[in-house]
Amino acid sequence: MELLEEAKKKGLPLTIPEMLKRSAALYPERPALTAREKDRDRTITYRELLEDVLALAGGLLSLGLKKGDRIAILGNNSPEWAKTYLAAAFTGCINVPIDSLLSENEKQQLIAKAKVKAAFVAPRYLEVLEELPKGFPLPRHIVCMDWQEGNWGKGIMSMEEVMALSKNSTDRDLPSVVKDDIAAIIFTSGTTGVPKGVVLTHWNIMSDCIACEMAVDICRERFLSVLPMHHTFECTAGFLLPLYCGCHVTYARSLRSRYIMEDLRFCRGTVMLGVPLLFQKMMEGIQRAIEKAPVHRRLVFKTLWNLVLAAERAGNPGLGKALFRSLRKKAGLDTIRYFVSGGAALPPYVPLFFRRLGIDMIQGYGLTESSPVLTLNPLDRPKNESVGPPLPGVKVKVSEPDSQGVGELAFKGPMIMKGYLNDEKATRQVLDEEGWLYTGDLGFVDKDGYVHICGRAKNLIVTSAGKNVYPEEIEALLNKSPIILESMVYGKQVSSGGEEVCAVIVPDFEIIAQLKGQEDLSEEGLFGLMDQEVRKVNRQLGSYKRIKSFHVINEELPKTSTKKIKRHLFNLQILEKKPTKR
Repeated sequence: MELLEEAKKKGLPLTIPEMLKRSAALYPERPALTAREKDRDRTITYRELLEDVLALAGGLLSLGLKKGDRIAILGNNSPEWAKTYLAAAFTGCINVPIDSLLSENEKQQLIAKAKVKAAFVAPRYLEVLEELPKGFPLPRHIVCMDWQEGNWGKGIMSMEEVMALSKNSTDRDLPSVVKDDIAAIIFTSGTTGVPKGVVLTHWNIMSDCIACEMAVDICRERFLSVLPMHHTFECTAGFLLPLYCGCHVTYARSLRSRYIMEDLRFCRGTVMLGVPLLFQKMMEGIQRAIEKAPVHRRLVFKTLWNLVLAAERAGNPGLGKALFRSLRKKAGLDTIRYFVSGGAALPPYVPLFFRRLGIDMIQGYGLTESSPVLTLNPLDRPKNESVGPPLPGVKVKVSEPDSQGVGELAFKGPMIMKGYLNDEKATRQVLDEEGWLYTGDLGFVDKDGYVHICGRAKNLIVTSAGKNVYPEEIEALLNKSPIILESMVYGKQVSSGGEEVCAVIVPDFEIIAQLKGQEDLSEEGLFGLMDQEVRKVNRQLGSYKRIKSFHVINEELPKTSTKKIKRHLFNLQILEKKPTKR
């Protein structure tokens, strides 16, 4: 049965307004959203959330906004961000979330490109709109999302003032919103060039929520929201999906690990979404804490770890849940049911480590263009090297597979976007007439139906012998080193034709100082350390995959807000003019 038919049969919501009204009716007094703040914590129930959203939606209509108008949201995760998104959906307006980590000029460009009629902005970003260059279209209405009253300048309203305009309007006063109406325009992170506006409908987003709920057991979870809500992964899976399932979302105060752990303890979080880098750093932090523990504790841990490994080999992979209960409690992870990783490739050793500690981990795969989730690794039968089978209602195929079965992955399902904003050419490049979305990711589907990602087609390195090398595979091995912060592997053209494998390495100077007892290494000493790590990695690789040369740099690589490297922004030509070391 198609997902739409099944949703209609079960009376499931097809639009975002239907979803919130359903949840408010089912769970009126349950906590929906909590903001952690310096002086107090604020929690609102599902009933209160719906009341506030209806008031804000009525206020938007009183300002003259109408169905199809675009509303920009620029700010950090908060109940106000959530209310704005939901209220816009109730009025039939289109949400345009803006990445707060972009430069001021980039923010202004996206707001102009989207032709927004209103902008809801956190106080710290108001200057983005107050200092628009001459000729830039200014939104008709600017609303400050700070929940406290303040003086923000002429013509800027508070959310409370907008809500007061509603005059007790109800949902009967709001325009009709149907499943094929546009709910959001999400700008891609621009890892390969200029951001494109992904046009998503209400049914695109709600079908993804419904499919995720079918694939994963979600029962009154407590989510800690860490990733930025402008990103589709967090917006769908960490915001709208929890509301659909009647869960409680707490907004973390910071991305700093100390605050995340404190907030997890406070909210007794059972689910947290994150990107691979976040979980990798958490894993390394636990490992360092174990290494610093007294000898007898290290011996106890090693004994328990060996028991877990022995049980795993004997077909009982879940022993860590019992053996490491006290360790998880000490680390503040005792309430976690599972982590969810997305946004980039997750090295297989990371979920394996957490599962051995007794913490389940789900790896998903998707794109902004697919609302975004397409596959999920099931909790009861995960494959660490895979991103799992497709969600219910999703089809997958491998386009033009090679002799190993690897080709470009294409997906089809109700969560696939309508297209790119005002860009038919770019839309036709990724969406065919039958609705298949060509992802640009190379991979294969195994005999059990699990999808495996090898790497981005654009990043593929082809050697002079015609061998394919996936940079992501080598980067994962390099990044396992405790003294390497991050790396980028690329292909360098050689005179004999084809490419050879090269790398850019960023050392982790803090860890080097701790492990090596050296605060300030010479350039040669630093290179020597990195050379040792590269040699270790090369011994694990086939000859054609081995790193032939590498550069050591002191600054972090340019990244998106979800920590994916913006490869196109890194100037390899300047780097290659310097002597290449190996």
